[in-house]
Amino acid sequence: MAYKSEPSWVSGRIGSLCIEPPITHPAFCTCDQCPAYRAKRAAKTGRPIEEIEAEPIDIRIKRYSPFPRNKKLSKLAAQQVKEAEEKKLNARVVRAKAAEVKEASIVRFLAVTSNYRRYLIDNNKDYEHAKSRIDCIEAFYGPERDVETLTYPLYEELLAEVGCLSAETQRHYANMLLAMLNRAKAQRIIPRHHLEGVPVPQVVHDDEPEPWSHRELGILMGPALREYEAEQTGWNARVAQEKKNRGLRSPSFIPLRGLCLIAYYTMMRPKCNRFLTWEEVTLDPANRTGWYQLDKHKNVNKGIKARGPLAAELVGYLASIRPANASGPIHFNPSTGQPYVDIRKQWNRLLEIAGRMLGYDLEGKKGEFFNFRHTGASHIAQRGKTPAHLLAIVKMMGDTSVATVNKHYFNIELDLMQEMVLGWERPDVPVPPSASLTVFGAEQTPICDAPLALAS
Repeated sequence: MAYKSEPSWVSGRIGSLCIEPPITHPAFCTCDQCPAYRAKRAAKTGRPIEEIEAEPIDIRIKRYSPFPRNKKLSKLAAQQVKEAEEKKLNARVVRAKAAEVKEASIVRFLAVTSNYRRYLIDNNKDYEHAKSRIDCIEAFYGPERDVETLTYPLYEELLAEVGCLSAETQRHYANMLLAMLNRAKAQRIIPRHHLEGVPVPQVVHDDEPEPWSHRELGILMGPALREYEAEQTGWNARVAQEKKNRGLRSPSFIPLRGLCLIAYYTMMRPKCNRFLTWEEVTLDPANRTGWYQLDKHKNVNKGIKARGPLAAELVGYLASIRPANASGPIHFNPSTGQPYVDIRKQWNRLLEIAGRMLGYDLEGKKGEFFNFRHTGASHIAQRGKTPAHLLAIVKMMGDTSVATVNKHYFNIELDLMQEMVLGWERPDVPVPPSASLTVFGAEQTPICDAPLALAS
């Protein structure tokens, strides 16, 4: 709308003057008036609403003049109102644009958790074990939270939330949160986070391995395992008989002997054991030798290989069950064709039988299937004769260093230590009495024969 060169924007009579300046609303104005006026302008002109929103528009306001009896002062007031209103509208548009840019740059916590889930799944990590903690942390902070707002006080709130749980569980939650944030930073999903270097709850661990003694292992893998297999055979015969009468019981196919032999002779972690494939094993039955090389294990992403020879007993077992054109999992559930996921029921039954034969229960670390790794490492370490043998054990286990294996797995029996110390003496080489040391061409008395000089 065109106005006079010097518009007064004043109307009414002396005594009741009004001001009605046209306020120019900027493009993309966010005020409450603009939507209706711009829609009306679009309908009137036939232009798209997007074009109308992208250009300024004048909207006249009308209000009583603060100087109802003075036109000159009312005109000045109208100009001041126009300038003030337009300044506020422009500032509002600037703030809205800044908020829009900030909103676009926000990284939601959901992006961090989703990225970590993909990392665990793609790298064959134990996602099923970590899933519940990731879900709980995501629910606690909210998937829509801006990661930039995740500060130390909020970290303390998470620790307080799990404060009623064990110290080890609290540490798991703290480490999980830090691992998710560090992974997101490493993959440039976030430029930084505020929790770098924060302390995590401390847990005192008993890292001392408790391998089975030779007697315990002998009973576990000998008469106890034979009794378990006899029970399994009897159970399967009973199920087969019931099947004729439409029984609902299921047979037991879990090859516990094979899993135990692999666990002891290769010191594999249980998951690698259950998912071991024929492609990872090379056999020479004629010479009762073989090799294994794991394609996937805990430290494979660090460039560490898990590879080693197979003991004769294990070679004989694998050769006896190897099918023609062997491929895929060595041990698999016949009903699913997939590796076994859970063997706890069968393992606990074997422990019961072994406990009865031993006269005491195998509890704590000695009640865990993982203890095959401790026991195998300790027993083979006792057979080692040189430092190279210890390095070979580390490579077989797929671990990171001798120090790590020594801390978590080796446990040399005291009797063996005593045997090693027995007869151990410092070497003594005789030196002729006339022997002397020459320092810069001067003869000196040998250090070992020099008298001690006491300070006065």
